[in-house]
Amino acid sequence: MSEEQHPFFRLTELIQEYDKNKNSYDAEELQNIRENISLTLFYLADSASKAISNFDSADYERKRNYAELIEEHRYDDEGNKNTVAVTESLARIANKEKEEALVEALRQKEKVRIILSSTNQILNAISSRLNMIKQ
Repeated sequence: MSEEQHPFFRLTELIQEYDKNKNSYDAEELQNIRENISLTLFYLADSASKAISNFDSADYERKRNYAELIEEHRYDDEGNKNTVAVTESLARIANKEKEEALVEALRQKEKVRIILSSTNQILNAISSRLNMIKQ
């Protein structure tokens, strides 16, 4: 695997290769592709953990910013106290950027979860093919 190529792209290539050739692979080729997918999945771990961490960080930042905005909007420009509903509405509107960042972080986290789950299912399918060939 080249150092420049992100493991996600390598994993995609390997899975496409498997999909294209799965019916013609012999046991050794199945074993090799399974090992390559497993190794690439290992190299993907750092990026996957960053995506999960980014979500946690974005969630914290959204909540922290919202709390600060609640305090900021507690009083109107003339010094009159806003109602809780008005304060929360103003804070929610002002917190739009953090909310959008959280949605994007969640999208990335879910993508990683789906990739990891799908890859494990593919590895299981390869194992099943290997078992069928060996019988």
